[in-house]
Amino acid sequence: MSDLGIDFGVYRTHGELYDAMRRLAEAHPGLSELYSIGKSLQGRELWTMEITNKETGPAEEKPGLWIDGNTHSGEVTGSAVCLYTVGYLLGNYGKDKFVTDLLDNTAIYILPRVNPDGAEIYLTQTYHRTGGGIPNPDFEDGEGHYEEDVDGDGAIVYMRIQDHAGDWRISKKDPRLMLKRKPEDTEADGPYYKVLREGKFLKYKPGKEVTMAPKRYIGGTNRNYPAYWAPGGLPLGGAGPFPLWEREPRAIADFWADHPNLSGIHTFHTSGGLILRESATRADSWFVDQGLEADIAVYKVLADMGLEQTGYPAISIYEDFTFEDDRPFRRGCATSFFYEQLGAFVFSIELWDWPRLLGHGGFMDRGGVDFSYSDLSEGDQLKELHWIDENYPAGFVDWHTYEHPQLGPVDIGGINTKYTRRNAPPGKWLEEEAEKCMMFALRHAAMLPRLSIAEAKATRVADTVYKVEAQVKNLGFMATYVTQIGVKIKVSKPVIAQIVLPEGVELVMGHEKADLGHLDGRSAKLLKPRVVGGEVIDRSRRNVEWVVKTASAEPVELLLEVKCPRAGTDRKTITLS
Repeated sequence: MSDLGIDFGVYRTHGELYDAMRRLAEAHPGLSELYSIGKSLQGRELWTMEITNKETGPAEEKPGLWIDGNTHSGEVTGSAVCLYTVGYLLGNYGKDKFVTDLLDNTAIYILPRVNPDGAEIYLTQTYHRTGGGIPNPDFEDGEGHYEEDVDGDGAIVYMRIQDHAGDWRISKKDPRLMLKRKPEDTEADGPYYKVLREGKFLKYKPGKEVTMAPKRYIGGTNRNYPAYWAPGGLPLGGAGPFPLWEREPRAIADFWADHPNLSGIHTFHTSGGLILRESATRADSWFVDQGLEADIAVYKVLADMGLEQTGYPAISIYEDFTFEDDRPFRRGCATSFFYEQLGAFVFSIELWDWPRLLGHGGFMDRGGVDFSYSDLSEGDQLKELHWIDENYPAGFVDWHTYEHPQLGPVDIGGINTKYTRRNAPPGKWLEEEAEKCMMFALRHAAMLPRLSIAEAKATRVADTVYKVEAQVKNLGFMATYVTQIGVKIKVSKPVIAQIVLPEGVELVMGHEKADLGHLDGRSAKLLKPRVVGGEVIDRSRRNVEWVVKTASAEPVELLLEVKCPRAGTDRKTITLS
C-alpha cells in the first residue's frame, strides 16, 4: 500500500489503472508526466508514464529505458509490476540514493498495459483466450468447441463427461483430481471421462469428433512487429495482414521513432519464471559471425544480473525457449524488432513461477519448454491442490453436475488457471512478484551510457584570442552507441561536441559542432583490451578544442555542450577573461 492509498496487490481494469497512474503523477509533478501514446481499436488510451527529475533536464536529453507489460491480454501480472515500478520510483526519489541518482540522470518510460482491449475482457469477463480483444469475423461462421462459462458461475474451468472410452479417471486420493488413464487400466478401474475446457460447440452434432472453433478474439499475439514478419499462422490472429497492423505495436514503434534516447526495454509477460534474451531466430554463434561480440557479452552480464535479482534464468529464445519445429515461425516478434531494427538491449520477462513454488525447480531444471502440467505425477498434482487450498481457494471450483444445453449432464469444475498457473494470485504473491522483478529493469537503466564534460578550460594565447579545451567522458557501463548492431544499422548516433558562441565571439579554428564518434563504456573491458605500442587505449574519453577570438578584452561567457541521443546531454559554461 502506498502513501496515496494505492494497493499494489490487486488487478485493475483500464479505468482503475489510469486512476492510479493519474494520482501518482499528480502527487509527483516534478518527476512524472502521464500521457497517451495512442489508442486501441476500441478507443482506450495507451497511458504511459514518463519518469525523470525535470530539474536536472528534460527526459529527451537523458538516456532512456522503456518498460511495458500485458502485451498478451491474459498476462495481467505484467501491468501490476509496471504500476508497482511507477510507485516505487516516485515514492523513493530523495529517500533512496540509487533511485535518486537514476532519475537525476536517466528517463524511464512505462506503459503498463500494451493490450487494453484484450485485458479488459480478461479482467471483467470469464474468458481466458482474449487475444487483442478484436472480434474474429470468422468465429460465428465456424464450427467446433469454444470456451464459455456454461453454468454462469463466473469462472471457465473444465467439463468431464463420463465415457467408457475416456482418457481420464478420478483420483482415489482426492476426488477433485483427474488423472490420465493408464494403458493397463480396465473398465473395472473406472469410471472414465473425457475432459474438455468448459464451453459449447458451434454447429454442434452429437457424436461428431471434437474440433476447435475459430478464436473468438484475434490480435495481441506479439507477431505483428516488422522484424522477420511474414503472413501465415492463424488467420489474422497470428501475424496480421501486414506489419504493425495492430494499433498498439504501431503506437509503440512511432513513440520509439520520436524518442532516439531510448535504447533498452523490459517487457513483462507471464508465466514460467524466466528471462528471455535475443536472438529469437539464431544461435548465439550468430553474434560472433556478425561481429557483435560486444553485444552478446553485455547481454550475458545483464542476464547474470537478472538471475541474481529474480532467481530466474536468462536464456536465449532460439536455443532454450523454442521447440525445434517452431523455430522457423519466430517471426514478427517484439524482441527481434527492438534489438535488430532499433539496436536496443531487450529482455522479455516471463513472470510468476508457479511450478517452482510447487517444488519442480526452475525452468531449465524441470525440462524447459518440454514441461507439461499434464505430465505431473499424482503426488505433484496433489501438492498443487494443497497449495491452492492454503493460498488461493478461489483457484479451484468444486466439481458439480450441470445440464449442458448440448451434451446433457456433465460435471463442471477444476483449477481456474487465470490466477494460479497463469498469473500470480492477488495479494501478497502479486506484490512479492512485482518487488522481485522490477529492480532488474532499474539496474539495467543504471548501466546506460552517461555523457559528461569532465574538464573544460580556456587559455589566452594572444590578445583576445583563446584556446578552449574540453575532455568528454562516458561515465556509464555501456558504450554511447549501446549496441554494436545499432552502429551497424546506423541508428546509434555519434557524440557531438558543440561550442555556442555569444555575440562578439568569433571561431578561429575548429568546427562549432565536432563529431567525436562513439565513446566506450566500462563494458569494453569485457573483451580483450585495445593495446597500441604496449599501452591500453582508453576510448571512454575524447578531447576536443577550439580557438576563438573576442571583440574586446572584456570577460565573456560561452557555452560548451556535448550530446548523444543514447548517452544524454551535458553542458558547461566557461569564462574568457
